[in-house]
Amino acid sequence: MIPVEEVKAKIDKAFPDIVAAATQWKATAAVASAAVKPYPAERISFKGSYADLNKMFFDRKWSLGLPIIPPTPDKVAEMLKGTSHKPDEVLWVVPPRQGMLTVELAAAIGVMAGCKPEHMPLMLAVIEAFKDPDATWRSITTTTAPTVPIVIISGPIIDKLGLNPGTGTAGAEQPVTNALGYFLNLVADVVGGSMPPNWDKSTHGTSADMVAMVFTENAKGNPWKQTYAEEAGFKPTDSVVTVFGAYLGGCNVDHNSNTGKSLLNTLSSGILGNSSGICGCLSDYKGGHQTEYEKNGVVFTFLFLCPEHADTIARDFPTKQAVKDYIVKTAVQPFKFYSPGRCLPPPEFGPVTEDTLVPRFKSPDSIKLVVTGGAGKQSQIWAPFPMVVHPVSVLVKD
Repeated sequence: MIPVEEVKAKIDKAFPDIVAAATQWKATAAVASAAVKPYPAERISFKGSYADLNKMFFDRKWSLGLPIIPPTPDKVAEMLKGTSHKPDEVLWVVPPRQGMLTVELAAAIGVMAGCKPEHMPLMLAVIEAFKDPDATWRSITTTTAPTVPIVIISGPIIDKLGLNPGTGTAGAEQPVTNALGYFLNLVADVVGGSMPPNWDKSTHGTSADMVAMVFTENAKGNPWKQTYAEEAGFKPTDSVVTVFGAYLGGCNVDHNSNTGKSLLNTLSSGILGNSSGICGCLSDYKGGHQTEYEKNGVVFTFLFLCPEHADTIARDFPTKQAVKDYIVKTAVQPFKFYSPGRCLPPPEFGPVTEDTLVPRFKSPDSIKLVVTGGAGKQSQIWAPFPMVVHPVSVLVKD
């Protein structure tokens, strides 16, 4: 916790600059013109090498440092063939700078990132999901924390686009999902203006600031036969995108547990270690912002289970509900291991000491299970950025 005196000193130092920025800033003619004409996008002429073009894009803050494919008019026109949406449609006024993302601009950024026309429905679904107020995009894109946009793809579109839900699903050598992750962060920084004047303002940053994490559900490797998308109310025939903003994930590398109970014990321990500093289980922020989910004790965590771990767990826990119920009972630790002063135990606990055992979760609904990936006994734990209300799922449409 920062001492109150230090907080006040920082406020006093920063306040004059804030007032000046709010009252004295004036838009240049170029900015004002761009603000009222989101479509058609400006065409420019450029002569030089591919390296020169990439440097120009980076210098103008039109890219993030990774190479881009030049969004020439013919390539953008070809991308637009992948959707029935009109090019002048405004998809999203992207926080924090409220940049207007048209379908045409999304197509241009898709070209830059390496997407193809057949990927347009997937790109537009990701935009639709993240613009939902419950995804709290502004918070996850402006915090000093190393937040990661997470995308989960479910349903027939996985086979339709030849995506890989197995080994290495969220890693390298996955051209479609890597292009989708780059597309999303280009939208965030180039259109949304999250890009600062010099470098990323998160404390350490992460490569996920350039390429968001994209997972695909491995329905065939799921022993419970019910995907996350189906749990969320969709049909097996639906193609679905689920998104949320998270802190950096943790890894459960448990090669030795040969019972579901033992494996869920190590996963519960990992959940506690991955998220105790964020917020307890617990019912309340002490005077701070509080989402509806936090008011009800539903601060969720995603477990991305590899098929081998899922099989081990399913032998002892034949339903996902049984898994969640067990984790609620097991993910418990002394109050002293939660972030002090930020969260309070539920009222039913009464007085607590630092050694009072307090559960991480109040409800099994807080635990989200996704089977993804391939061979190997490694699973991942992803806790959300605290301002995120809940994961957002949308249908992939033309």
